[in-house]
Amino acid sequence: MDISFAALALMVRGWVDFLQKQESPFKVNIIRNFVQRFATNLSYQFQPLFLTSLGASPLMLGYLNSLNGVVNTLLAIPTGVAADRVGIKKVLVFTMLLSVASTVVFALANSWEIAAVALVLSGAVMILDRTVCPMICGSSLANGERLTGMGICDTISFFPQLIAPILGAFLITSFGGMNAEGIRPLFYIQTVILLLAVAIIQLYFHNPPSQAGGARGNVFADIGGLFREGRIIKRWLLLTVAAAFPWQVAFYTPLFAAQVKGADAFIVGGMSAAATVVFVFFAIPLGKLSDTIGRKKIAALAAALMISSYVVLVLAPNDATLLLAGFLSGFSMSFTQNLMAISVELVPPKRLGSWVGIQGFCRGLVGIASPIICGFLWAYVFPGSVFYFLAATQVVALAMLILVPTEITR
Repeated sequence: MDISFAALALMVRGWVDFLQKQESPFKVNIIRNFVQRFATNLSYQFQPLFLTSLGASPLMLGYLNSLNGVVNTLLAIPTGVAADRVGIKKVLVFTMLLSVASTVVFALANSWEIAAVALVLSGAVMILDRTVCPMICGSSLANGERLTGMGICDTISFFPQLIAPILGAFLITSFGGMNAEGIRPLFYIQTVILLLAVAIIQLYFHNPPSQAGGARGNVFADIGGLFREGRIIKRWLLLTVAAAFPWQVAFYTPLFAAQVKGADAFIVGGMSAAATVVFVFFAIPLGKLSDTIGRKKIAALAAALMISSYVVLVLAPNDATLLLAGFLSGFSMSFTQNLMAISVELVPPKRLGSWVGIQGFCRGLVGIASPIICGFLWAYVFPGSVFYFLAATQVVALAMLILVPTEITR
């Protein structure tokens, strides 16, 4: 017991030493993520159930999330270019204010059409956040420490997701169950917490020196520079497209668990918490392994576990197996992180915003198609076919990653 405690104390001390030597923007962003993720995950798993309770069909959810893809496609490149030119902080503050607006609309929605506006706004928040967050890590962390740093960030900032979905389930049960009126109070609570995240960024965040803004020039010239100065850009964009298919249709997982497998609010919330166990307890070890033995190996392992989660979900005979599927799905974050860590090293720092933006543009195009495809599979084939399709896309992504030269992926 003493040895275990000493090992734990040594590990935590290592985290503290690592964080102390990092730049302030990275550390403030961890705190912002901690607060934002607690707020968001009170209700995230229950959003599709909120919309269906207000009258939206599963196929309509597909159309709405396809509209999200349109928004993502339109915003991705301008967001990256804006972050290069005006600085990360301004884009980050705007992102958080948009998140507050989305939550307020959810809280006030009395029809699925109004709630759909909130869903589209939350999709815009996702693409903005997925643009600026990698820029903070890419400009603040050394190449050899990037995945270790991202692992520490995940362990700290994802910890609230162990609690928030279960707390959300308790609140929903006390407010009236998995229906619109039982879920609605979560959005009011979420709004207050998100305002705290806005204050943290406004008061304490400053731009990393290499991303303070001020870049000038033609936008198309910036993008053209990526293809001239970067490495395997075209091939990496194809890999990005293949890997992007699950992200815009994650809402089908809680819907499948509740409507097809009969899961209650605690199991739906528990699946999210089980995925978060991976983020919190495996992020740092997997990050260190990636930095030590190679990113391709860990990314391939994570992709294989993510693929298996879809099969386990469809075949799940009971609640325990649904929780296992949720746990396995958590390795998607390690897969994504490894791809992100590789991608930021493919271009010069001055091109980072445009590079992240054009990747977001490609993911946005997938986000238009993926929900429509999955909506039709759910409605006209059978619900489980959605997850077999997603598994197939990730098999393609894994095959493409394996074919990328090891000297690039490390």
